[in-house]
Amino acid sequence: MAPTLAEQVAVDQVSPGEYVSRLNPIRMGNAMPIAYGGCTASIAVNAACQTAPASMSLYSVLGHFHGPASTDKKLHCSVTNIRDTRSFATRRVQVKQQQPNGKFRVCMEVLADFHVVEPSGWDYSEPTCSKWPRAEDCPNLDELVKGLLEKGSITEKQGREFTKSFAANADFFDTRYCTDGVSAQNLSGASRHVKTTQDHLPITEKVSAEWQRSLHDLPTPTDNMSALAFLMDGGLSFLPLSHNHMWFDDTVACSTLDFALRIFVPEVKMGEWHVRERKTSRGGGNRTYSEGKLWDRHGNLIASNTQQSIMRLREGVAVPKL
Repeated sequence: MAPTLAEQVAVDQVSPGEYVSRLNPIRMGNAMPIAYGGCTASIAVNAACQTAPASMSLYSVLGHFHGPASTDKKLHCSVTNIRDTRSFATRRVQVKQQQPNGKFRVCMEVLADFHVVEPSGWDYSEPTCSKWPRAEDCPNLDELVKGLLEKGSITEKQGREFTKSFAANADFFDTRYCTDGVSAQNLSGASRHVKTTQDHLPITEKVSAEWQRSLHDLPTPTDNMSALAFLMDGGLSFLPLSHNHMWFDDTVACSTLDFALRIFVPEVKMGEWHVRERKTSRGGGNRTYSEGKLWDRHGNLIASNTQQSIMRLREGVAVPKL
């Protein structure tokens, strides 16, 4: 039986400032035994939140990946208190993993900032870039794959391999795909030759969107913030491929280098429906820059995650018109 999301992102304290993940990290979107970056980030967030005052909420997570984590060992988090004032707290988290030779290698470093919960003096929020259908009116992955198969947009093999590769997401989240988005029309790029309704747009104006909510109860604020970090990493490193008729086999390297997760509300409720939009803004120097934004059902912008990723194309690959 698969663990719940709260179990997957949980950590246990082993000594002051030292935490270890309750479970091994999991993979997603990768055939190799390499941990999903969002899983590593969520565990770092959980460890940071364990040390923060209850009167404060997480508002910023700035992280750098220093190397891939394996799925066969637990993650160890060393948390350092950098700042503690009446209004703010800052934690540095170093995520490490034991290697076969017994030594520990740093996989990620994170700065997590917390702000005391204050009354809001003013509120405004950017709307979504499109008026997406309700979650209840959008297909889940099985329904999406079935529809694309019936249209001839994908093969049975493509549908089967994509579903298997991203099975971890289905273990933790109820996901509904907005069919006007690019990724819902080409299965995130797995069917690269499919024409989409956004093909007339430049790559920087294309958008994909999904409604998502946790399948399991997330009883604490820490569980919810960790789940947010898990979700917001997804589908950004390869988004330029998805939005430009390309796929993983067009690359020799495609993974996140750094990220900035910013949270705009003191409390997130990942068990409720949220819609996430994903767009890419820049590519050059074998790096890409993309962003995911998350709104609640009332149209409030809840969080943003920007990422720079390495993107090295396989020799001889021709890039379609951008």
